[in-house]
Amino acid sequence: MNRSEKIIPYTQLKNTGRKVLTQVIPLRKPFTVLIEPSSLCNFRCLQCFQRLGGENYFTRTRMNMPMERFEKVLSQLKSWKGEKIKVLKLSLYGEPLMNPDFCEMVRLAVSSGVAERVETTSNVSLLDREKARALVEAGLDYLRVSIYGAQEENHRRVTNSSFTPARIRENLLVLLEERKKRNSLKPFVGAKMLDSFQEENARFLEFFRDAADELYLDKPHTWIKVAGSDFLGEYYGKEREKAERMMEEDDNSSHVCPMAFTTMAVRANGDVSPCCVDFIGGTNLGNMEEKTLQELWEGEEFLSFQKLQLERRKKENSSCAKCDICRSAHYTRDNIDSFSVEQLLEGRKKLNWKNGDKSHA
Repeated sequence: MNRSEKIIPYTQLKNTGRKVLTQVIPLRKPFTVLIEPSSLCNFRCLQCFQRLGGENYFTRTRMNMPMERFEKVLSQLKSWKGEKIKVLKLSLYGEPLMNPDFCEMVRLAVSSGVAERVETTSNVSLLDREKARALVEAGLDYLRVSIYGAQEENHRRVTNSSFTPARIRENLLVLLEERKKRNSLKPFVGAKMLDSFQEENARFLEFFRDAADELYLDKPHTWIKVAGSDFLGEYYGKEREKAERMMEEDDNSSHVCPMAFTTMAVRANGDVSPCCVDFIGGTNLGNMEEKTLQELWEGEEFLSFQKLQLERRKKENSSCAKCDICRSAHYTRDNIDSFSVEQLLEGRKKLNWKNGDKSHA
């Protein structure tokens, strides 16, 4: 990319070229496909499920995605005729740089041409000069960086790791240096931290101001609730009430989750879901080793899940029953509560897709 060209800041992407979702669903292809290079992470953050122990779906499936499976996912996306997907995200529930093949995965994803843009999210603690160079040369479009504190003590407390904010900043500066050497604006680096409601916000904005293209504060949220865990309380402590108040102010009163109609996530083990927050696996609808991504998207699996959402039966799903992400105006921009099962079935009929049972026909 010529440095005279401009690249859209990460926080503005959600407002660029938006369509009224109720007017375009069902989609021939998902807008967003996530591929999980790794479900492993070198951090154990207070507010994250990665610190959970015991026997559960997530702890049983922690792994790096094999390159053979990754290439198969790309092959399925390439053979899926039609317009490109809008975004291919190479990240999900783990730290992508834990996979030694990650940089090659980025190169293959970009060169495949299946998406309008390719991006990832990382804590960049494992980013070094060699990886930075590889990511720039691979053509990664966006790097979203999760920062957990600008003060060393707080960063260690939150991440339960030995990595410091200074190390994170140094790694980002190396990436910007490698990018500059190649006269490129990519990857665009957007670094974010959860709003702390304390002076930590100002320290973050000051300490990382020269290490990213864009800095912003994310609003508090909760992962799917798990018995015996209090992600919000662990992270915010005495500031919890402020976090809860902000979440209440952010409530858009939506009931139907639009991710069921726009998103496909492929986990490291091949399981496929329409959700980017379901680490417990309740929304898994199949596996790409058994059916292609297109077959799953057009088939009974996704249709049944979409009906469940439209009919306000989300409590019947073990993950959806414990999740309110669709009610966040910050994280979920589309309200499709007015869309009906009948409209969905009629739309699928026009696309020549099967409609499963005839109970709503």
